[in-house]
Amino acid sequence: MSRIRALRRIVLLGAHILLGVMLTLLVPRRQPAGGLRTHPGITCWWHNRLADILGVHLTVSGYRPTPSVMLVSNHVSWLDIVVLGGLTPTVFLSKQEVRRWPLVGWLAARAGTLFIRRGEGQAATINEQIAERLRTDVLLTLFAEGTTTDGRDVRPFFSRLFAAAIETDTAVVPVALRYHIDGAYDPVAPYTGDQSLSDNLRGLIGRSRTQVHVHFADPIPIAGQSRREIAKLTRDAVRDGLAWPPPLTGVRPAAAP
Repeated sequence: MSRIRALRRIVLLGAHILLGVMLTLLVPRRQPAGGLRTHPGITCWWHNRLADILGVHLTVSGYRPTPSVMLVSNHVSWLDIVVLGGLTPTVFLSKQEVRRWPLVGWLAARAGTLFIRRGEGQAATINEQIAERLRTDVLLTLFAEGTTTDGRDVRPFFSRLFAAAIETDTAVVPVALRYHIDGAYDPVAPYTGDQSLSDNLRGLIGRSRTQVHVHFADPIPIAGQSRREIAKLTRDAVRDGLAWPPPLTGVRPAAAP
């Protein structure tokens, strides 16, 4: 049964990626900052359908924010983008290297992804890029740990990423992503270490379902706070979100945005 399920998902996944390419070409939308972007409604639908194909089941707590907001989430897997991209019409912050990935980089760019080049002397430039995007009245999601983890705890957040929120007076909403198996830790979903994307995808495709709980916390107060203070408050809220609610015994698909 698992082989049949995996084969079916592989076929559907390939067809869905091709459909995404077609929709990207046929349903463009000009961005305020210039360039073309796939319509946000199409992007949300595409992410939700991808989650369905992969057997991702969601539960959601808290209120989904509306623009303009900076969402700050813990980072466990490449699936984080699929989950949050299906729940909200968000754009993402990503490293510049992703832009050069075949097909994926192009699709991400047309979905509105902001690509940044990390390194010494880039902090001011990154802040300017984030601030410019926040001024266009969008939901922007970033993973402030700077890398993925196994999901059981949250690394310290890079405080410089919060400077743009202060500059533009944009609300910061912490988001906690918890991948689980009926409430217990899920060792398959995390995409960490030396694992390849194909190995991680193989594990997800071969099992019956992947369960994710998404908790949107209350906005972090910006006024009078330094970026380090905001980073700490946001991280604390994400860690609290990973511990709440109590272990889950069932799941339901999240409603479409």
